[in-house]
Amino acid sequence: MEQNEEYGNLFEHLKKIRLKKNISLKTIAQDSRIQLSYLEAIESGEFEKIPEVYDKLFFQTYISYLNVDEPEKYLAEFKALRKEIYYPTPTTTIQRIKTTREKNNSIFNLRTLFFAGPVVLIVIILGFLAWNSKLTGDSSEEKVKELPVRKIVAEIEAKEQAKIDSVKEVTREINNTSNVIIDVSAVDTTWLRFIKDKKDTLEYTLYTGNTINISADSVVQFLIGNASGLEFNINGENKGALGNEGEVISYMAVTPEGIRDIRKKIINKQEVVNDTTNID
Repeated sequence: MEQNEEYGNLFEHLKKIRLKKNISLKTIAQDSRIQLSYLEAIESGEFEKIPEVYDKLFFQTYISYLNVDEPEKYLAEFKALRKEIYYPTPTTTIQRIKTTREKNNSIFNLRTLFFAGPVVLIVIILGFLAWNSKLTGDSSEEKVKELPVRKIVAEIEAKEQAKIDSVKEVTREINNTSNVIIDVSAVDTTWLRFIKDKKDTLEYTLYTGNTINISADSVVQFLIGNASGLEFNINGENKGALGNEGEVISYMAVTPEGIRDIRKKIINKQEVVNDTTNID
């Protein structure tokens, strides 16, 4: 591994390596097409934010961009940490049962052996089957690793696009009778949430090239995590991007007359943008 000082946290250590080599998470995200939020979750050790079947592959891809020495050691430590979280080993109850049995079975006789024999045989068979099942499961996990990371990311994006397309189909049918019509085009990966007519709430992560059509009777209220990542056409008028890089739109209201109110702010890394508390 890198000849650095001993470290207590795998993810903090890898982050230090990345920063020392002046590699940005955004660069890794753009090149690998892994969502930036997943890479941030890896560095903070928040496995629950990553699709479980893909987390090992995403981690392996992440460390490949850091060009670390002996990457297999980092991967082994990651697997061990992951196992502790998802598959903790219960030991206290087993020890308690064992202790109780030792006290209650101080005398071992042939009759006990005669009756226990078939049970022991069944346990051995079940243990063999469980061991064989584990080998099969490990083999299956290796096959998951072999999948190209770009293919997996493409599958995630395809699911998001399918959700977007379903909304498009509905909005086409009601556009002729709507008073507010908004076309949104993504020029960068952007999370947004909007409320139509103060009752219907929808949330998306749009990738570059994605488009959605939004229509409402009276008002659409927005919360947008990347102000420069989306371009708007509002009621037939091209508005372009509504903010600069590093800004979020904490609140925006669009009515038949156009943009009624818009509030922007510069966000730092500690703030969370996918929050509806700022939407009235």
